[in-house]
Amino acid sequence: MAKLEKNLFKISWPIFLELLFFTLLGTIDTIMLSNYSDTAVGSVGVSNRILFLFAIVINVLALGIGVVVAQYLGAGDTKKAKDATVTGIFGNVIIGFVITVLVVYFGKEVIILLGTNAVFIDDAVTYIKIVGFSLIFVSMRISLSTAFRSFSHPRVVMYIMGVGNLVNIIINAVLIYGLFGAPSLGVKGAAIGTLVARIVMVVLLVIYTYKILHIKLHVVRLYREHLKKILYVGLPAAAENITYNIAQIVILYFINQMRPEAVIAQSYITLILSFVFIFSFAFASGNSIIVGYHIGEKQLDDGYKQTLKAVKASFITIIIVTMLLNIFAYPIISIFTNDQVIVEMVRKVIYISIFIEIGRSLNLIYISALRSAGDTIFPVIMAVASMFGVSVLFTYVLGIRLEWGIIGVFVASAFDELIRGGAMAYRWYKRRWMDIRLIED
Repeated sequence: MAKLEKNLFKISWPIFLELLFFTLLGTIDTIMLSNYSDTAVGSVGVSNRILFLFAIVINVLALGIGVVVAQYLGAGDTKKAKDATVTGIFGNVIIGFVITVLVVYFGKEVIILLGTNAVFIDDAVTYIKIVGFSLIFVSMRISLSTAFRSFSHPRVVMYIMGVGNLVNIIINAVLIYGLFGAPSLGVKGAAIGTLVARIVMVVLLVIYTYKILHIKLHVVRLYREHLKKILYVGLPAAAENITYNIAQIVILYFINQMRPEAVIAQSYITLILSFVFIFSFAFASGNSIIVGYHIGEKQLDDGYKQTLKAVKASFITIIIVTMLLNIFAYPIISIFTNDQVIVEMVRKVIYISIFIEIGRSLNLIYISALRSAGDTIFPVIMAVASMFGVSVLFTYVLGIRLEWGIIGVFVASAFDELIRGGAMAYRWYKRRWMDIRLIED
């Protein structure tokens, strides 16, 4: 039986560094392109919103893999855990292939449909078509990364993400700026760097899947019993995330009706706050794995208490990080742009970031814990109600009608995150998830 790591810090810090490297992968493009032009940054920001939506669809089976594998490992059934991993990986690759084809062929139409400002369209289309090819590799990376985490080997993914970043930096430097006699490709160069880096990461993950997990990926087999459980968790979780991203696309449509500076500012704000987000996501991911172990062992009270500890740790961390973000806001923003209109837009949003990130922290930890317990329907219902009834509605009211601009967008986001976070906390405290059985005795 695999040795299970149940210390939140030990399992979360490699996940944090993995997520940091993953976030840096996008940040590297943005920083390097910001020295090329702010318009290029806005174009990539538009494309990444769309690509992220499709990446969430790819995440359908990966979300289920983590829960099912963790519960099987907690129950001491390593064979079924490995069989479930293989089933999830190959199911996800099929989905990834379909999504890749859709993005490459219809990416331009989606960009235009969103009412994107004409100054961003050409570069956005270039970026989405090249990076769109990487989505099948993203499907493999997400699934394999989830497997390594569930088997208590998160450091492997952390190291591989570091290698991916190094590859991306080198290719970006050469192709964006035209170093060593290479052509200066701008946005196209950044897209090529991202594509190659993702391919390299998948190759390394496959190699170490054989070496460390001893899972034979060349033996293609879909186990119906495992696929059913994975989909039971994955489909509602994906529906929740798709709801979030559809709401974000509607919000992006509203932002595109604002001045071009607002579109660029939104790209920088999203990027900066993503570095706060990864703290919460790391705690949520680590906690969900440990909760899955406890539930597989039938230690439900331990799972309940574990989540409360994770919430406390995340809350303290988010308070500290957002305070530091406010203290060093101007130096951080100056890394990306010196346009004073954009700088002031970003600075004002950073003031309210503490409310956004506290709500998001509660959401991530409680939703992930509920998902680990098999309680998957309530988060979807709450997501639809709050994201459209609060986030989208108040973005329109505050951002468009009352002309608060980009500030209104993020005030609405804070309302949404806090309301959903409170609802998820209440659901966890009621303990109805304790009656759900995902794997058989």
